[in-house]
Amino acid sequence: MVYGGMTIVRSNATLITLTGQWLYPSLMLGAAGVVAARACVRRDERGVWWLIAAGMSIPAVRNFLYPAFGPMSSLRPLWLLFYALMFAGLLLLLRIRVGRLPLALSLDAIIVGSAVAALAAIAFGPYGAATSESTTEVVLALAFPVGDLLLVALAAGALSMLGWRADRRWALLVVGFAFYAVADTLYMFYVADGSYLRGSWFDALRPAAALLVAVASWTTSRGQTGHPPRRATAVPQLLFTVVLMGLLIIGYDARLPRVASVLATCGLVAVAARLAVAFREISQLVDSHRHSMTDDLTKLGNRRAMSTALSTASLAHSTQTGNSPGPGMLLMDLDHFKEINDSFGHHVGDELLCRVGERLTRSTRAGDVLARVGGDEFAILLPAGVELDEAEEIAARIVEALHEPFVLDEVTARVEASIGIALCPAHCSEPEDLLQRADVAMYRAKELPGRVASYDSTQDARRVDERRMIGELRTAIGNGQMTCHYQPKIRAGDGSVHSVEALVRWQHPSGALMAPDEFLHFAERGGLMRPLATSVLNLALGQVQAWRKQGIEMTVAVNLSATNLLDVDLVSHVGDLLRAYEVPADALILELTEGVLTSNSPRSYSVVEAFQRLGVKLSIDDFGTGWSSLARLQEMTVDELKLDRVFVGRVADDPRSIAIVRSTVALAHSLGASLVAEGVEDAATLAALRDYGCDITQGYVHCPPLPPDELDRWLNGHGWPAAASHGPIRRSASATSDVAPAKDNRTYPPPCTVSKSIPGAMATPVSDNNFAQKSSESVE
Repeated sequence: MVYGGMTIVRSNATLITLTGQWLYPSLMLGAAGVVAARACVRRDERGVWWLIAAGMSIPAVRNFLYPAFGPMSSLRPLWLLFYALMFAGLLLLLRIRVGRLPLALSLDAIIVGSAVAALAAIAFGPYGAATSESTTEVVLALAFPVGDLLLVALAAGALSMLGWRADRRWALLVVGFAFYAVADTLYMFYVADGSYLRGSWFDALRPAAALLVAVASWTTSRGQTGHPPRRATAVPQLLFTVVLMGLLIIGYDARLPRVASVLATCGLVAVAARLAVAFREISQLVDSHRHSMTDDLTKLGNRRAMSTALSTASLAHSTQTGNSPGPGMLLMDLDHFKEINDSFGHHVGDELLCRVGERLTRSTRAGDVLARVGGDEFAILLPAGVELDEAEEIAARIVEALHEPFVLDEVTARVEASIGIALCPAHCSEPEDLLQRADVAMYRAKELPGRVASYDSTQDARRVDERRMIGELRTAIGNGQMTCHYQPKIRAGDGSVHSVEALVRWQHPSGALMAPDEFLHFAERGGLMRPLATSVLNLALGQVQAWRKQGIEMTVAVNLSATNLLDVDLVSHVGDLLRAYEVPADALILELTEGVLTSNSPRSYSVVEAFQRLGVKLSIDDFGTGWSSLARLQEMTVDELKLDRVFVGRVADDPRSIAIVRSTVALAHSLGASLVAEGVEDAATLAALRDYGCDITQGYVHCPPLPPDELDRWLNGHGWPAAASHGPIRRSASATSDVAPAKDNRTYPPPCTVSKSIPGAMATPVSDNNFAQKSSESVE
């Protein structure tokens, strides 16, 4: 400001000399020093500001030397290093700011530079004609204002990409370089007509420009941006393209400098290249948009694509009048997919999802929008006008399509699908709510035989309760709220305790003791069967260890499902637990649901063989309730067949039940296995089973499931601690199912009377569901 005032008040020659010779270059050199200090003090962007500081020092040195040596025209090429250093610094700063400089930015710079240079050639043409200097000197003189304009163009282009709010330094640089351009342009014209006087008012613009650059060097940046905004870049591109085309059009009628025509032509070539790059960028954007809407695994739409489709449907629905049918939604979930994925590995799960996607694609119509919206969830948006019966027909077709087993690379898998249906406006007022309504309906469908259900508003609260229970169960497994009750398995021959079966219970924080049928379905839906199995194994083996320390050689049976058996880490995990609790392998019986026999999975058989090598005993639970299991028995060696209670309850008086029991006893003995009868509730049934050759019995006639301390008292009360062993059942080699066993000389204990003080015990027999429900069998 002081220097500007001195250039206006020019009445004192000494003052003019002082400002021109000392203050003018000192201000410029001081600004360069401020920029250099920025490079010294702060490490970030140090190279940028060293380049710019070096460039700014060149005009300062030139002006210090001017009073003694004059214009020094021969050194003009050296003075032009100012622009080389400034351009290098700005490009480096822009690279740091946006990362790798794209090709489009380089082409934009060529377009702007060509247009600016062409306009400068035309504007400064009169200067070249009026001056007596050589062509080289004219070009060098014109290089200063043209270079300034190019610096302005570069800084303005960067500012248009980054935006004022992103980095204000570039705005200061634009203004600063504009001051340089105005000062050098006016200087050239005034020198051409001989009217220039040192210390003119526009000379103040150069130190002002230098100070703006110095301020910019200390202005804080907001850091690197991955991709600069593109909205503002189209305007200068279009503007300079029009300028270049206009120059060539005018050149047909008016005589333009040759250099201007050449520059305009070069600029239009760069425009053509820029258009090619723009088309490529547009193509990449289209591909990127498509990929953002596509599930990478199944190549179906993803959740974002479904949200977009719902927004479009909502907009279309808002324009409809009356109560006409709107769009509908089918939401499908693959039951027990998590167990398959965990057991066989993610690659098998991924392959299964792809195959499911293929079948869904064949089952949907042209106007339906199919998307994978979750890990094992698929959604189908039905177009407007769909009725409930039509949606149910589509859902039934999908269930039928998924009924056939999936033959994968490593396994043949069977999955079931649960489908929820929601329609607009029948179930919601806006299409955007369809997904949530269909989700509620889908969880209701899991309980129905057909696996298809439409939305019912009364299910909302139930869905919330279910999610809460799954969360509580997950916490319970981790916090030790699970416990086990144990029910003895009695040898029919001598009445001794053969083993006990561990039956899981949930000691809920509310104080209630929950039986398996109250929470196992939550474990199934929440994917908690695997951690629950680990918890039960730890509890059971820990209790066996405690009993053995008391001198009771007890064997424990733990229930597992066919899905648990597919866990690739199950055998090694069980082995680790046996070693950790110092329990021999033959003190553990794994009761497997009959589904393992009907499974076609080679992995199931290999795991069974691995358990046999480990020494763990295997029992087939609920034997007789499945189908096609007899053929599998010849391929798999087991230690026990556990006859389902449905065949046991009427064995005392029903000829058909008697025939089944006797034939099953014979089958088990011929395979070298013991037969266990569960659900024995009265003395008559117990006597009949003993008569028909059953080896082991279990039920309320002996004892209900009891906690460990209650079971200890029961064992002590009957004088059986020493008799509790896991030894084999001894039979005569000639014994058959129709030969009654030898007379038992012991006094057999009477049926157990259940005390009301025993937690979880009931006065009447209860169905104690296996640890793993039969519904979890999904793999064949």
